[in-house]
Amino acid sequence: MKPLTKERYEQLLKENPQASVMFYGATDQDLKNALAHESTLVGSDAFPLMKENGMMAYSWNTSYEGLQGHPRAAGTQARVLKMVREDNLMPLMSAVSKVSYMPAKFLQDNGINQMSQKGRIQVGADADITMFDPETVTDNSTLKEPGLPSTGIPYVVVNGTIVVEDSKVLPNVYPGKAVRNSFTK
Repeated sequence: MKPLTKERYEQLLKENPQASVMFYGATDQDLKNALAHESTLVGSDAFPLMKENGMMAYSWNTSYEGLQGHPRAAGTQARVLKMVREDNLMPLMSAVSKVSYMPAKFLQDNGINQMSQKGRIQVGADADITMFDPETVTDNSTLKEPGLPSTGIPYVVVNGTIVVEDSKVLPNVYPGKAVRNSFTK
């Protein structure tokens, strides 16, 4: 990585306008302290990962290598679960709530009513379930390889349909439903 000088910025604009630029400020301890706070929820504001040609990498069969973006696009939740395991920041169930129920509840409380069906395992809720091994779940994405998938997640169920089985994404399975909000007049 190179520091972002005015000259480097101008070069990027000219040669690679889709390039991601990272800014660092918080320390690892700052992150751990914030994560451990009872009101902190976990989400990601990552842009979609991009292919080298500037197109979004959203196809199920996109190669994990050579993508551009930030590792949080692929590994946020697994990283939190790994940190909880390795640093004993909080009980595991608190971490699960921070990456599932709490973000869904926040969005529901802020006007996205469909989120009342997310982040919960209960009758009538969307059957979106990620099964992970708390002893091995790990984010593998890095700044150089931001698309590498997390490991320790053998199954993912979306809307009651298995989409990841034995840690492999199943091709041509699209059970997800768009989350839409009505427009305010």
